[in-house]
Amino acid sequence: MTETWLGIDIGGTSTRLLTLQGDDGWAGFRKLPTAGWATAPDALAALAELIAAAQAERPIAGVMLGLPGILSRDRRQVVSLPFIQALDGIPVAANLSEMIGAPVAMDKDVNHLMLWDLLQLDTLPDNAVGFYLGTGMGNSLWLNGQFYHGEHGGSGEVGHIPWADNDCPCPCGNQGCAETITSGSWLSHWAHEHYPTLPISQLFSRHGAHPALQQFVSRLAKVIASEMNILDPEYLILGGGVLAMADFPLAQLHREIARHLRPPVTRGGLKIINSHATDHTGCRGACLAAARYFRRA
Repeated sequence: MTETWLGIDIGGTSTRLLTLQGDDGWAGFRKLPTAGWATAPDALAALAELIAAAQAERPIAGVMLGLPGILSRDRRQVVSLPFIQALDGIPVAANLSEMIGAPVAMDKDVNHLMLWDLLQLDTLPDNAVGFYLGTGMGNSLWLNGQFYHGEHGGSGEVGHIPWADNDCPCPCGNQGCAETITSGSWLSHWAHEHYPTLPISQLFSRHGAHPALQQFVSRLAKVIASEMNILDPEYLILGGGVLAMADFPLAQLHREIARHLRPPVTRGGLKIINSHATDHTGCRGACLAAARYFRRA
């Protein structure tokens, strides 16, 4: 019997669910506000109810969660989810598995986006880095042919490096994190303050030349280039909802990243590609990760 996998992409703003049967049997896509279940008195039980609805449609062989924060090195426990603090410190995979009666695994949501994009290449590279700019700054590290999680599960938190002369409080508990001034959250707050009636999707189309938005692109390029100079990957994949906004200056971002790369090796060798992510990409990557994980386990 062909197995069915459920991939769940949990972002700070939206949660997406999708099932995969066989190699390409995508079905049951759903998108709903994360706050709809994450702010419930028992957030984990509310998440289990969403999964149960998918199970009612078809048997699920395994569930893969993508979560926007730090997980333990063994990927069994949530350490810190700044946008969904109700799950902090909880062995989410084990508890959820017991609630739904099916195996559950989890990883950072950005790794599932990255997995999908990597599998679109002709061959899997040995080393690649992904930046996916959404509500926060997603950063995925594919090193020596596998995802790198770090000693404590906290790798790829480039959004939380300190930015000079920045004292903005961050949901992680620190002050001055780069993410507080280089993320979709910053853009949303800035747009609401300066152009409250303008749909944020039109921000760069209407006001892309504004000095504050030009500085935003410059800050982003510097953060990205800093990691490229440390890791020297073959590929840099750029994606996320912010970079997909109408008229976002991607060409300018590419140029500014390249300007800060160490010549000649990193600047001359890095391949920068844009992700063609859709609303389905994160949960598709989660489904593929589920198949890879549970078939190997």
